[in-house]
Amino acid sequence: MKRNYLNSITKITVAVVAVISISSCQEEGGLAPEYMPDMYRSPSIETYVDYGEVRGGLTDEKMINTSNARQPVSGTIPRGYMPYAYNNTPEDYELAGQNLKNPIVFTDEVLDDGKELFGMFCVHCHGDKGQGDGTLVQRDKFPPIPTKFAPGLAISEGKMFHTITYGKGLMGAHASQLNQEERWKLVHYIRAGFMGENASSAVDTAAVSPEVIVEESVEAPVEEESAEANNETGH
Repeated sequence: MKRNYLNSITKITVAVVAVISISSCQEEGGLAPEYMPDMYRSPSIETYVDYGEVRGGLTDEKMINTSNARQPVSGTIPRGYMPYAYNNTPEDYELAGQNLKNPIVFTDEVLDDGKELFGMFCVHCHGDKGQGDGTLVQRDKFPPIPTKFAPGLAISEGKMFHTITYGKGLMGAHASQLNQEERWKLVHYIRAGFMGENASSAVDTAAVSPEVIVEESVEAPVEEESAEANNETGH
């Protein structure tokens, strides 16, 4: 009898607790409460922006002038980025023309890539033949371009690269659209396709496979054969 009484009390207690819990867990409007609400609605903080407001209220005053992400150290070079040593000045334009040589070995694949890039970024002004008669010029949206890519044009590949990088005259800079490799491919295509430059002269001999150089310089077997011949003749 006593055991049945205790069981009944236990069941009643559990039921009462359950009812109280269910009724007390409802917020105003019948919404259920959130456990650890920061995981559902974390405060949004802008990158490189000072913050001091969290959920509509100011925290420590010192945080107002604290960035959530720091600017890179001055002089930091991003991975995969090659700095360009020349500034956008007439003096450096001349220096680039004197010192810069195309580091990319000329191949048919490079030529195809350069042609594709020319069609995307250059043809509308320079024209499909490089004569400065692109669609923008034909529609009077752009003045005639004085530079015509043709055999005998006295412009070095370094100056061409510098111009594509920074722009020149009415031509805008293209460094933000084309990385350095793509700019050099453009130079290859323009010089080989329009200026009649001998493609083989554009090959960087320093980039030739070391195996080829070693193979061409091997002369030891010849010397050995000569020594054997001398021994046979008694010399």
